[in-house]
Amino acid sequence: MPINCETREELVARIRLTATDTDLSIGDGLEVSGTALSLLLAISGRRVALDELDGPGTPTLTMAA
Repeated sequence: MPINCETREELVARIRLTATDTDLSIGDGLEVSGTALSLLLAISGRRVALDELDGPGTPTLTMAA
């Protein structure tokens, strides 16, 4: 069951997104790393690429997807 966008934004605000395939790092908090596409899919609520993400903030981002 997807959660609403406002809650997803609050969860994503507590993590640091780091792309492994480009020079991109956004946010503060526990890191989640993966390809830029995998990160975009996850913060958009798509679960298809969650297994491609790594880092201590991954459980937080998984709750948002």
